[in-house]
Amino acid sequence: MSSKTFKKGVLASSIAMIIAGGATPLAMAAEGAEKEIEVIEVTGIRGSTKASINGKRFADSQVDGIAAEDIGKLPDVTITDSLQRISGVQIERVAGEGGPVQIRGLPQVDTTMNGETFLSATTIDSSGADLGDLPAQLFGGVDVYKSATASNTAQGIAGSIDLKTRRPFDMDEGWTFAGGVEATRGSITKETDPTLHGLAAYNNGKIGVLISAVTQEATLASDYNGHNDTSENGGLGWTNNNHTWSEPAEGGDVYNIVPHGFTAFNKTEERERDALQLSLQADLGEGFVLTADYFYTQQDRFNARSGFNNNNRWQTFAQYGFATHATGDTFTDAAGNPWQAVDAFKMRPYRLQTFTQANVNEEKSQNFNLQLDFDNGGNLTGTVRATHARATAKMRHAYGEGDIMSIDSGALVLGPGGLNPAQYCTNGEEIIGSEGGCNAQYSTGIQDSDFFLTHDASGEFPVFGGFDQQVMGGKGMMSVADYMADLDSYHIGAFSSEGNTDDVGELSTFSTKWNYALDDHDFITSVDFGVRFSQRKVDHDQFTYTSDFGNGCDIAQWKAVDQNYNGAAEGTPCYEQEGTGEYVDGVWTPYTLLAPTALDQYTTVSWQTDFGNVQGIPGIWVIDPSNFRDPEQFHKDTFGNVARTENGGATYNVGLDEISYFTQVNFEYEALSGNVGLKVIQTDLFVKQNLVGPNLPHSGLGPDIGDVVTERSFTDELLSMNLAYQVTDDVVLRAAYSENMQALNLAQWGAGKVVGSVFNDECGCMRVQNGTLNGNPELDPWRSENYSLSAEWYAGDASMFFISTYGIDIESFTEGTIIMVDEPDSDGIRRGPHPFNATTQGVGGDVSGYEVGGKVALSDFLGEDSVFANVGFDLNYTYADSSQEAKDVHGDDLPFGGMSKDTYNAVVWYENDTFSTRLAWNSRSPRLHTAGSAGTGNQSLYQDDYSQLDFNASYNFSETVSFYVNGSNITEEYQQTYIGFEKQKAFQNVYEARWTVGARVTF
Repeated sequence: MSSKTFKKGVLASSIAMIIAGGATPLAMAAEGAEKEIEVIEVTGIRGSTKASINGKRFADSQVDGIAAEDIGKLPDVTITDSLQRISGVQIERVAGEGGPVQIRGLPQVDTTMNGETFLSATTIDSSGADLGDLPAQLFGGVDVYKSATASNTAQGIAGSIDLKTRRPFDMDEGWTFAGGVEATRGSITKETDPTLHGLAAYNNGKIGVLISAVTQEATLASDYNGHNDTSENGGLGWTNNNHTWSEPAEGGDVYNIVPHGFTAFNKTEERERDALQLSLQADLGEGFVLTADYFYTQQDRFNARSGFNNNNRWQTFAQYGFATHATGDTFTDAAGNPWQAVDAFKMRPYRLQTFTQANVNEEKSQNFNLQLDFDNGGNLTGTVRATHARATAKMRHAYGEGDIMSIDSGALVLGPGGLNPAQYCTNGEEIIGSEGGCNAQYSTGIQDSDFFLTHDASGEFPVFGGFDQQVMGGKGMMSVADYMADLDSYHIGAFSSEGNTDDVGELSTFSTKWNYALDDHDFITSVDFGVRFSQRKVDHDQFTYTSDFGNGCDIAQWKAVDQNYNGAAEGTPCYEQEGTGEYVDGVWTPYTLLAPTALDQYTTVSWQTDFGNVQGIPGIWVIDPSNFRDPEQFHKDTFGNVARTENGGATYNVGLDEISYFTQVNFEYEALSGNVGLKVIQTDLFVKQNLVGPNLPHSGLGPDIGDVVTERSFTDELLSMNLAYQVTDDVVLRAAYSENMQALNLAQWGAGKVVGSVFNDECGCMRVQNGTLNGNPELDPWRSENYSLSAEWYAGDASMFFISTYGIDIESFTEGTIIMVDEPDSDGIRRGPHPFNATTQGVGGDVSGYEVGGKVALSDFLGEDSVFANVGFDLNYTYADSSQEAKDVHGDDLPFGGMSKDTYNAVVWYENDTFSTRLAWNSRSPRLHTAGSAGTGNQSLYQDDYSQLDFNASYNFSETVSFYVNGSNITEEYQQTYIGFEKQKAFQNVYEARWTVGARVTF
């Protein structure tokens, strides 16, 4: 580490301070009393700590940050994992890695790159921060702004994040080369994944060029078990209660939740990611510096799941699952019904199956930046800047299920099965049709209606049971486990490829910002002013791969055993069409769409016995996920044709234009300094949604029957103020106030109605089960008034302590809710109402809390000769509380979604000239996952406490070569969720430990 000092003014407002490792350039000081300010070349843990402390100390608002410890080395393996160490920051995990980010409990976080908004391929239609497609090696630092200034492009509701890339004029003069190679291995996958990254830069003071790149392969694994739900990390949308659709056969005096089913599966995500950054700079003379940046990312992801599932097949909740153990927690709902919490069930085998699901993602983003900076040493400095970004994201979904002993004459669900044409009637079936057709014969069903499986979640991990029971099937009396081991017991229940998406987003901005410094001032030191134009467009298409049947007379999304040709009635397209049905006892009867199909007829299969920590499930046969790497081709090969059919209710276009202008006055009077500003944002919103007709048969597809266009305009006048009072040279008190606004996720404005339906035996129709009504162009953006106070003590070069308190009064916000909609079934009869997920306008919410913490390098207190001189700590705690009109089952205010009341960070590090090591622990208390509904008695879904321990160590072999080891989630923690009460467990996401070894070279 090297450093130098120079003289600048105390409490000044424009100290030029450049942290060469990529931390934020800070403009802070001018005339006044003499004080030494340090310029830091960031290397190592202590250097990174000093850089983040100085960034906080000399900022003109309330800021926290992280700085890379070396080129290509943020403190943690991902940007999000590094951000979680900052007080007030909480993260969610996807596939075990850090994903969406919240500040002070709220996900409404603006994100910028080098001070301007950009497009990420994973957040094309989102306004929040999800940095999952951005490799950490390309960034030199990250700033988290917790109070707003008028001059800052980003605001957010609780704060904003600015990502800092390196530029050539930040580097030493001459050539700089850096690079690294590493290998990562997961404790579940047992796969070794490579990463290669490098940087080359040239800077001669007049021109500079920098190029850096990363290529990476990763195989991420996690295990899921618990309530059946198709959300990425599980959800509440498919859970109901023991009185749903009928009166329970037992236990009807008390209500309790009943899931749609119980499942256990493995989830693996294969990811290939490439990223490139190119930056050019030129000193044009006379104070002008030209900068051009290009930032490119591309990643391909193959997310695969396979495992076991027992569910009610959407036929009943009341007659499917029966509670066998209560936790002792009770309450009474708004209608006066008594409820109990339960953690164990016995279930009828309505559908006993294995399943395989794959999502194939292709994501690409390109961001261009061109800016001209002016600073000739005079009073006026400024920037003119233009950016353009384009991002695309494609997702293709595929699904196949293998039913086990679920359809036959004695089975619980479907009775004799659908009508099959004569070519399938070769096994002695009774011929009942005029053309030789017969009832479909599948693997023989479980004939005993008293047969139950069991699921017990009262322990640390769930236990399934009942597979040792003897049942009479097609191969005689055997245990259920033996039938599950026999590949002949399986048939395809359904193939589908639905919910596929194509997203295209574009973002263009033009802005100019200026600062005029006053030479002779008694109070006002400078004035900032500027204007900015932003244009954002998103085109979101959702569609299904359908196939034609019966020479085009029918079309199907679900190619399934419980789907028959839509031609039983006279006048329907398939009525009396050859090949679609035949007469049975003089009545025209359609064939089943999917005749008896062996599990391995069109796919390869595997024998699966690993279900993570779940006990009791015997081995099962599953479709290999590799069969679904190209879902479109799979359906074409299997069914002879495939078509792209749009889902009108989930397809939309949104345009968001903003013109903003601001002025900000910066002032200083003795020990007091700060700024007051006003930003005006004029927003024009364009939303094109589709009007949706009745669902197509054999699908949940609502066809587009026309467009509805909404155009709105609104203006926000946002005041901000930041004060800093220098109590002593090392103690600073801060206060801030701001009015904030953030646009919604564009899907909340654009998305329409999507109806989920399944075939129902009783009506012989597609019966509505649920749906979504997420798009509403009349929703207002999030708006808030923010207050904060803080005290900071800078106790040494690499040591500081702080305490802060904050309040966020939220004028308007959006919240997810479940409303009941009486949507008609496919036969036109309304049998609802049914639960639909919807987004509604909330008012009158608030968030408040405090943060306390400190960074300590013991050498600052014990001296360089102490045996503990090379040891340091980083400790912080955040408390966040909220209130709103929505209540839980106890009548208390629900927290905002994703918010934890308590967040803890503890980091201990050791560093000398050749070796450094760091142990980092993060913990957060329960967070609200999904608000409850009438079906759950208003019980909400929460994620329980979650803690994670990470480790890294580095050895400097020489001045240019270092080796390192990183460990993420080294104790293999898992996320447990519960519904309403801690003991009423819902599901678990079990994450693997990941270990990385690598080498880094810099010269």
